[in-house]
Amino acid sequence: MTIATGISRLQALALSCTGIKGAPDYPVSDAGVLPLSIAHLVSGDGTAQDATTNQMRVTANVDFHFNRTSLKDAYTKITALVPEFLDRLAGDPKLGGAVDTIIFPVTFEVVPTQWDSVATQMCSFAVTMKLRDNVVST
Repeated sequence: MTIATGISRLQALALSCTGIKGAPDYPVSDAGVLPLSIAHLVSGDGTAQDATTNQMRVTANVDFHFNRTSLKDAYTKITALVPEFLDRLAGDPKLGGAVDTIIFPVTFEVVPTQWDSVATQMCSFAVTMKLRDNVVST
């Protein structure tokens, strides 16, 4: 179980949502074609459970960017996306075995933003995941 495989699975779930045209493995410099999803690590903490196991709680944001040329169109797509993506997360709480579990609730917010100088309307989900890892002793 790694943070990278958890984020990769989040991107796979994002790409499977209706109308999402791109979900690269890592944040990219250009907006490419919209709507797209960018998942990235934003925060976390770690605790040693014992001499051999570390437990981490990490939060990744899954940012869906929609063209803001028509706010009506952007919000129509966002309103459909929210329950669909939450359903996909609920249906795969271990992210295909990449994490121990998603820690619910998953929160989201919608804000105007810019990606690669392109004005977008962003729906950002904060997904907290629990992972265990083996401690490396020195």
